[in-house]
Amino acid sequence: MLPAGPLLAGLASWLLVALAMPATVDWLRRHQLVQVVRREGPASHLAKQGTPMAAGLIFVCASCLAAWAVRPTDGTLAVAVLVTLGHAALGFGDDYLKVVRRRPEGLLARYKLVGQLVLAGALVVFALLRRPEALLPGIPLTTAHWVLGPALFAALSIVALLGATNGTNFTDGADGLLTTTGGTALLALGILLWLDGSRGLAGLCLALVGGLAGFAPWNWHPARVFMGDTGSMAIGAAFAATGILGGWTLYLPVLGLLFVLEVLSVVAQVVWYRRTGRRLLRMAPLHHHLELSGWREQLLVKRLWIFAALCGAVGLAAHWLVL
Repeated sequence: MLPAGPLLAGLASWLLVALAMPATVDWLRRHQLVQVVRREGPASHLAKQGTPMAAGLIFVCASCLAAWAVRPTDGTLAVAVLVTLGHAALGFGDDYLKVVRRRPEGLLARYKLVGQLVLAGALVVFALLRRPEALLPGIPLTTAHWVLGPALFAALSIVALLGATNGTNFTDGADGLLTTTGGTALLALGILLWLDGSRGLAGLCLALVGGLAGFAPWNWHPARVFMGDTGSMAIGAAFAATGILGGWTLYLPVLGLLFVLEVLSVVAQVVWYRRTGRRLLRMAPLHHHLELSGWREQLLVKRLWIFAALCGAVGLAAHWLVL
């Protein structure tokens, strides 16, 4: 049974988001933070034009507040919250520039990368100084730990953080897709963190699960609101930051395999097109290829949610089998 602290954070976050969503949607609409749909995307997505977006702002803030309120003196949690909110700020800047300032490129990639590297640097420095267990990540299906030197730990952490934030950002392209799959990955990671005694980090994961549960009824197909880059980047950042600080870095690709596949599909599409002049997939990332291959949006989300749940179960089993 999960301890009261993380559960309380999850319940508080769910309640805050559920109560705040009506006012949030109205505020987003009044400030013209509404979806702009790419013309080259699936034709079925054109109907989403004008839907309020960037609602990730409310569930990310509510989740971080709930997690911090339960364990206000936990320094490791504070760093994970900082990294999460920092990525939410980068995502909100991107959303704001795209839809309010009408700049299609949004926040320039180089500025976004600098912000991510600064946040990753803060996480790495904290772990090196105060979180030695982060440098001893567990190896799936074994009781062994990989002993990382500072340089390798820093490189692995940066790759994990950038990979997770890009993966969740790419995954957020269908109604309810990241809400369900992201919440499932965070739930599995939260359980692993709780089993390992990292109550504060587990609390942040479960707070985000609760926040996404409060957001989900508004994001089901047909979605009445989207989380935007504000929410998608924060979900990936929280997933990576809690996993890294908790010593579960090597489990992240298992729990978040869908996010890995989404990133790889984009990379493969770009490389293949540059080499051959033809597309490898109908459209990248992967979920758009599946849509254009005949999977209806609702069926797509259900199937990928099941896939995410299986990945979470595999990750949990990889740990429980060696307990």
